[in-house]
Amino acid sequence: MLPKPSQGLDRFDWIHLGLCLLCGWGVSFAVVQGVLQTFLEPNLIAEAALRSSRSVRLVEIALENRSISELPPGVLVRSSLEGPEGPLLPLSSFDRQVHGLMASRYGIHRDLQRDRHPYQDSWGGTWIRLQTNRPSLWLYQPDRLSTSCAWFLPFLRSASLLLGLLLGTAFFLKIRVERPFQGVLHHLPDSSPTTSLLLLPDKGIAPLRLLSQRINTLLARLDAAGEERRQLLRGIVHDLAGPQTRIGLQLNLLKEPSKPQLQKAFKAIHSDLCQLAAISDHLALLANADQLSPPVQQLDLDDLIQRVVSSYVQHPIHLQIPRLLVRLDGAGLERALRNLIDNALDHGQPPVKIQAWARDSTLVLQVQDKGAGVNGSSLPSLPRPEQHHRHRGLGLQIVERFCQQHQGQLHLKRDAGAFVVQMHLQATAVGPVMS
Repeated sequence: MLPKPSQGLDRFDWIHLGLCLLCGWGVSFAVVQGVLQTFLEPNLIAEAALRSSRSVRLVEIALENRSISELPPGVLVRSSLEGPEGPLLPLSSFDRQVHGLMASRYGIHRDLQRDRHPYQDSWGGTWIRLQTNRPSLWLYQPDRLSTSCAWFLPFLRSASLLLGLLLGTAFFLKIRVERPFQGVLHHLPDSSPTTSLLLLPDKGIAPLRLLSQRINTLLARLDAAGEERRQLLRGIVHDLAGPQTRIGLQLNLLKEPSKPQLQKAFKAIHSDLCQLAAISDHLALLANADQLSPPVQQLDLDDLIQRVVSSYVQHPIHLQIPRLLVRLDGAGLERALRNLIDNALDHGQPPVKIQAWARDSTLVLQVQDKGAGVNGSSLPSLPRPEQHHRHRGLGLQIVERFCQQHQGQLHLKRDAGAFVVQMHLQATAVGPVMS
């Protein structure tokens, strides 16, 4: 037994998903960073410069008359020659802007030094050199309400990460799921195709690619089966053409028979030959175009039924057909009527009577004989194998299918000792349009 293919994402899909999430996080980081630097960072710089300037002024004034130990709790001052964190390092962009704003706006020119790990405060801070009579004193200014970068609060980190995951997931679904699925729907035929079936694109995530492959396999099999069926129909048409031609040549020799009975036989054979020709044309149409719906045509109902009845010369059939111009499948109607007449002659008793009338936008065709018939008023769509009643079989199934193709129904009933079969054909956009 072959192993079952994986139903989940493959390694390539996971790599693509990871790249999409990484790109989404990068985009969200850039967006948040840009928003913070554009709208929030100027306020942070101004706030940091103001707080630092005030703290420096107050501490310097306090140290003029007090010692470091006498400063209020929370004020951290440390003495160092080079700096509390060692030699001075270049300032960041944020610290440089704070340093420049302190000098330009508040007139305070002081050295700044960023606090290094381990931090004096969990939020970080800045050391500022004081100008007092005591050399090398540094004031610690915590960054509880400001920072040197855009990531100044933890919830912004979480929000940026979550936004990045959402963006990455949405991009992955758009590229690897939605677009490939739309491609599958676009390439699937929405009606009966007249040409070879197009294969689906093999794109998207692994389950979608597997689905496309299996659908392509099915489409290939359907295409091969359709081509085989078309070849079979072409062969049947070819085989029917020979006997039809030979019968036609023989009929040409019997155009002027001497006996009236031979004249009737000639008309019956000619009618059957016309029916064979119509069947051959219908098979050729199916073989070349894969036409599944019946071809609708405009025809005279009385002429068509008279042509069908003319082939039954040994059994008189009574007709009551009004002059109606209808639009329906002529070949299908001929086939249905011949099956009903054959059933009446084979399983029923003469006389056989055919009637037609229009009632409430419905065309009703009725075939009546003196047979026993069956109980019930309607024919099941699929008769069970144990049902062997008279007037049932493939012929009635063909008639019922013709009625269904014209949005109608087939009814069987007993009426005054006669067995009656009625075809009710509903009026639709294509037929039967009666006038």
